[in-house]
Amino acid sequence: MDRAASVTILILCAVTAQGIPILRANGRCHCTGTSAKVIHPKSIRSLKFIPSGSHCDNAEIIVTLINAKKVCVDPEAKWLETLIKKGNKQHK
Repeated sequence: MDRAASVTILILCAVTAQGIPILRANGRCHCTGTSAKVIHPKSIRSLKFIPSGSHCDNAEIIVTLINAKKVCVDPEAKWLETLIKKGNKQHK
């Protein structure tokens, strides 16, 4: 194969690879659905925010409870906003 053909193939591969998203979480959202139910702050062990990206179009919030159960929470839930605001005030 001559040099021009090799360069052409490399360029085509590079252009094609740029269109392929870098996948996290096997290219899927972590949450299949969300809950807007209020979760008492004392039962929350941790809260994880996963921004939207190539793996998922939705921003996701996963709450891990004291009993290790994980719950996907609606990012628009009012109680969650209140909880985060109170948490930020306590850290200041």
